Amino acid sequence: MYNMKVKRYIANNSQEAMMKVKSELGTDAVILHSRKIKRPGFLGFLKKPLIEMVAAIEEKNVEPKVNDKKDHIEKKISPLKNVGEISQFKDQMANIENILSDLMNKVDTKNINSQEENGIYKKYYDLLIRNNVEKSITDKIMNISSRRISFSDENEEVVCKTIKMIIRELLEEPRVINTSDKKQKVLLFVGPTGVGKTTTLAKLAARFEISDKKSVALITADTYRIGAVEQLKTYSEILDIPISVIYDPEEVIGAIEKFHDKDIILIDTAGRNHRVEEELDETKKLLKYIDEPDIFLVVSTTTSYKDIVGIAEAYKFIENYKLLFTKVDESTNLGDILNIKIYTGKSLSYITTGQSVPDDIEIAYTEKISSRIVGDHYE
Repeated sequence: MYNMKVKRYIANNSQEAMMKVKSELGTDAVILHSRKIKRPGFLGFLKKPLIEMVAAIEEKNVEPKVNDKKDHIEKKISPLKNVGEISQFKDQMANIENILSDLMNKVDTKNINSQEENGIYKKYYDLLIRNNVEKSITDKIMNISSRRISFSDENEEVVCKTIKMIIRELLEEPRVINTSDKKQKVLLFVGPTGVGKTTTLAKLAARFEISDKKSVALITADTYRIGAVEQLKTYSEILDIPISVIYDPEEVIGAIEKFHDKDIILIDTAGRNHRVEEELDETKKLLKYIDEPDIFLVVSTTTSYKDIVGIAEAYKFIENYKLLFTKVDESTNLGDILNIKIYTGKSLSYITTGQSVPDDIEIAYTEKISSRIVGDHYE
């Protein structure tokens, strides 16, 4: 059995009110009403108004204890003198439950359909589609929103913040390198050509060395691309970080042993054509010689979603990796970050926002990404 729990919240702004609702009633709560109210006191009309929000959630009744439940059932069944009556009673209860279930589904569907006809609903639906969020994911976001809030012009601030909150939930928290852990870490960067792996690696190396005060070493297996080794050697000289060049996958064992006293070792791999399976063989061989590396699949936000899916499929032989997105500053929208996060089920890690080393790299904070997808209104 279910009861409807309804609560009223007062907050300084809509975002704070939504957080109160979420923390107390959970993410399945429905916003019944939202409005601005005057602050109390004689001079309340001169101050910024408060937000009043009324929310509700279906609450399941606590099951009675075993003995109590047994007594309850016996009392209910005791008037029924034979098995036939008991069976009839159960059938009637099942019919009632089916009727109630159908009724709730019809109400829910009617509510969603009415939301879809709303101008604000269409505005944000179209916004997500324009920002490259896949239709199936857009439908999911809007359906969840429809169950939590009411779409209306006067409620747009709550609508916007709710959609951002849902996107943040879908993106989940990023997983980055814990530099406070004393265990040596080996970071391996893989991905197609032209996404900026080498520059990204240098940015992280500088971040670990300068900001986190860690001892760092570099290894490059990218001996195919013209100038790749020289590029990383230049970074190593500027940052005063040692580097080792390997020409065969098995050489990585000696290179890692050489840097046994370093806190973090970053390994650059050659960018390969993900459509040619043979070109990925070297990466597969390299993985055999490295014990529990932190692997980053580096992809560019300027790459089409179809191609990113192809890249993810090509690298599915790697069981566990983190997504690292580059060239965020060159992309007009970030919907594909959400798309590929959901498609792969892998965690976000870092994003790069320019060519400057070491400045233009940061943690893939979901607040920023959701704001870029939906817009930074009502911040």
